[in-house]
Amino acid sequence: MPVLSRRRSYGGAMSLSPREQPAAPAPGGNASNAAFRLAGCTVRPDLNRVETPEATVSLEPKVMRVLRRLAERPGEVVTKEEILRDVWEGAYVTEDVLTRAISELRRVFGDSPDDPRVIETIRKSGYRLIAQVAFETPATEVFPAAWQTGPREDAGARGPARWLAALAIVAAATGAAVFLLTRRPPEPPGVTRVRPLSPLPGVERDPAVSPDGSRIAFAWNGGTGADMSLYVQLTDGETPLRLTSTPGAEDRAPAWSPDGARLAFTRSVTSDCKIVIVSALGGEERPVAPCGDPEYRRLDWSPDGRWLVLSRRGDNGALALELVSPDSAERRPLTRPPAGILGDTSPAFSPDGITVSFTRNITDGVNDVYRVPATGGEPRRLTFDNRDTMGSTWAPDGRSVIFSSSRAGIYSLWRVSTAGGDPTWVAGGGTKMKHPSAARGRGLVAFENWIYEVNLWRVPSRPGVSPPQRLTEATDQWNFEPDLSPDGSRIAFVSTRSGSEEIWVAAADGSGMKRLTSFRGARLERPRWSPDARRIVFSARVPARSDLYAVSADGGAPERLTDEKTDAVAPSWSRDGRAVYFASRRDGGAWRVWRLQLEGRRISPMTPAGGYAAQESPDGKWMFFTRADAAGIWRRPASGGPDTAVERVTERLAPEDWACWTAGDDGLYFRQLLPRRAGPGLGFLEYGSSAPVDLAPLPEQGMAGLAVSRAGEWVVYPRIDRHTCDIRIIENPS
Repeated sequence: MPVLSRRRSYGGAMSLSPREQPAAPAPGGNASNAAFRLAGCTVRPDLNRVETPEATVSLEPKVMRVLRRLAERPGEVVTKEEILRDVWEGAYVTEDVLTRAISELRRVFGDSPDDPRVIETIRKSGYRLIAQVAFETPATEVFPAAWQTGPREDAGARGPARWLAALAIVAAATGAAVFLLTRRPPEPPGVTRVRPLSPLPGVERDPAVSPDGSRIAFAWNGGTGADMSLYVQLTDGETPLRLTSTPGAEDRAPAWSPDGARLAFTRSVTSDCKIVIVSALGGEERPVAPCGDPEYRRLDWSPDGRWLVLSRRGDNGALALELVSPDSAERRPLTRPPAGILGDTSPAFSPDGITVSFTRNITDGVNDVYRVPATGGEPRRLTFDNRDTMGSTWAPDGRSVIFSSSRAGIYSLWRVSTAGGDPTWVAGGGTKMKHPSAARGRGLVAFENWIYEVNLWRVPSRPGVSPPQRLTEATDQWNFEPDLSPDGSRIAFVSTRSGSEEIWVAAADGSGMKRLTSFRGARLERPRWSPDARRIVFSARVPARSDLYAVSADGGAPERLTDEKTDAVAPSWSRDGRAVYFASRRDGGAWRVWRLQLEGRRISPMTPAGGYAAQESPDGKWMFFTRADAAGIWRRPASGGPDTAVERVTERLAPEDWACWTAGDDGLYFRQLLPRRAGPGLGFLEYGSSAPVDLAPLPEQGMAGLAVSRAGEWVVYPRIDRHTCDIRIIENPS
């Protein structure tokens, strides 16, 4: 069972003005670690613990330091800049890491950002501790005895001498303080610094640092459009050199030859994908071989120049690493992942060429870092996070691997020793840091710096109904997979606004947002309202396998519904609320839809092999479903076994859009791609009809999910409102 946080309110908190707040301990001694009472809890900074009326909660040291910083100035606004400076002490972090720390503190104290009792957010400024703070009296005196007042046995004859001594101490301390404040210490050598590569508009991707660290190759869309070309830029320069220019092509994933003279990269044009080599100064291009896989195209060049390593789809369907000669196109297998997983991707040679690091993917978003001898053999697992890993690179000394991971809730850079052990943090912040590349002869790491803003929008399904409305506030977080309550008054969705994927609910107009779950790192999908609107079912991957959970729409601890040996995903309720449909490969074969009878927990198959996401019709007579291996929506009678005859009612839904359709009161609504449209549109198939109708465009949809009001007059879907990526450089990473 996952460890879930308890959400409750603790008594004893009250809002005070700054002058009403009790004074914090004076600086000096161990006052910064003094215990204090806050919101009915005892905070013990020296132990990094908060003792609540129910339990003792351990905090990460940085989170405790944030709380201490606020408690030092109760009732006052402490700016974000002050907290980041004092707590993270010059490390490269941005505001999102502070936001996550504040969210963790609110969770512990049962606080809410919308109706705060403990920590108040001051818009565009910082935070203010509004609950009463009461520090415990220190066991030992903080100030020197000579500074104390009150009668003493020797106060008569020796009093003046003691006061003169005290004044001398004060004068000396003041002089030392002035000296320290006015003297600026020299910047230590090797200080970590983060900076952008160049101020280019649009999307820059796939940084590759040359072996000597003097240049960076990358892909850029020129500021607009989908075409990507290769560029090379000096690490300390500003003007990139364009290497490729093929209309309609996506040139990606550059890899340097060991002498820095050439670049290998992948070129995709429509359905064709191949590996190409070009001079690092541009010029004639030479095709080498087909891409290993059109979706997972990253490659690396061995230090001896003999091999390129890449991912290729194996006979068992899993992605495997393969060596390809850049000269003869000879191919050699390197890994043999087991069937039933996505496979091995993102390979990188060690500086000595002896080892290849890579990511082994159980499924999309659940993977870890491995290493394997370059001559083949049994891979060794380096991380055990079961989180999403987005690229890796070797540190120059060849003793550790730097990788991007969501192990802390947001994509940051981490380092793990090739000998094993716990990863250590390198850099992170409010942006998503992905696909690092390190120089072999210089302390420098380049990475993709992603900023996404995905909001929920309500748009009319037919002209003239109502204007479009954004339901979630503009942030750099994701809000997706919406579902409307049966009466249309509330919406459930997945959001990363708290720092990790969680289930949230809000009114249909986006107001009154409330978080229902606190998985803190799990991958959550497909929240669906029960017919009585009392519960929400969803799938959660904790840590490496998805199971079904149900949570009260008013909040509380989620109930685990399945304990499968394989994934249980894509849930939905039966119309009577007594069962839940879901997709699984629990019989060891292909995906199919299963039905979980909640009373007695009986599970039975509902579709032939290939079934995936199911929904019942409003009258409960039909079960509609998608397939994992084919486009379209199928139906079959809701009663009967897996051998019941099925029929396809439309072909216009892509398999990857399994979450982008719903069975409405009057028909099926779904995301469809039509030749006459430049982008996706909203399709409608009335029950009993065989001809879908194109209702409205769905611009800029890039995340899963689709919800339609009962009357069908408007649709809620996730839209990418901002999407940028640039290349940044870390000099002298820790």
